[in-house]
Amino acid sequence: MVSPVLPCSCYLTPPLEVRALGLALTGVGWIPEQRRTWSRRALTTYAGVLVTAGAGRLSFQGSPGFQEVTHGTLFWLPPGIPHHYGPLPGTAWSEYWVLFEGPATSGYEELGFLGSRSHRVDATGAESIRATFVELLDTAGRPESVPTHVRAAALLHTLIAAAGASPNAEDSPATGTIGRRALDILARDAHLPVRISAVAAELAVSRDTLATEVRRCTGSTPSEYLTRYRITRAKALLAGSDQSIAAIARAVGYADPAYFSRVFTRTTGVAPSRFRRQQHAQPDITATL
Repeated sequence: MVSPVLPCSCYLTPPLEVRALGLALTGVGWIPEQRRTWSRRALTTYAGVLVTAGAGRLSFQGSPGFQEVTHGTLFWLPPGIPHHYGPLPGTAWSEYWVLFEGPATSGYEELGFLGSRSHRVDATGAESIRATFVELLDTAGRPESVPTHVRAAALLHTLIAAAGASPNAEDSPATGTIGRRALDILARDAHLPVRISAVAAELAVSRDTLATEVRRCTGSTPSEYLTRYRITRAKALLAGSDQSIAAIARAVGYADPAYFSRVFTRTTGVAPSRFRRQQHAQPDITATL
């Protein structure tokens, strides 16, 4: 999609029912040749800015120093935190901006997708994010309707997911590899009794480091991830095989079928036997009438 030529902006006031979906768009715009610098401003909603040309700086009250901003940088502005950003003195940059709110922002913060860090995305990622901003502008400019608000909410989730989780200053290729290797080990041994300390020992890291890296990859602790992995595998076996529940329990790492049933029910909200009945096709009795 082609970027607008002239500056443009749209503001929305979504109904509460749309906000309850998790995210709601309240404003979006495009400013070519932006020369203004915002200083000590604090917003009441979340904001995001994608710089498509030029360079500048970004800082937040309470955080030391500046973050360098160049073309292809996307940064988030959390509500209530005074910030300072803008192009370098005597220069301009071009930017898309977006305003949004909703209860899902706290969940995205917990997962590292929102916060006060900037993201430097590659050319392919920047183009995908720019295209999402253009879609947001197009959607916000349509006549008021519930489908318009819902589409805008969906595009916000797409935008946040495309930007990805903020990199930690201490991240390195080595620590990123630890998380992925840990997931491979947990998947490899999921049908066996697994001790998290043994996984850490195999990777030659502490349990704390293991927990940090697995959470960074999955949003869960190693034990939580292992449970989810086992339950996911159990769902496939329950839906796609005629194995007994006891056999499935053993196949996914639970020696005690009763304990497996309790874990499955607690995780999914439904017992294994009922899940199987729900997923198995029922004969169409009208075909025999």
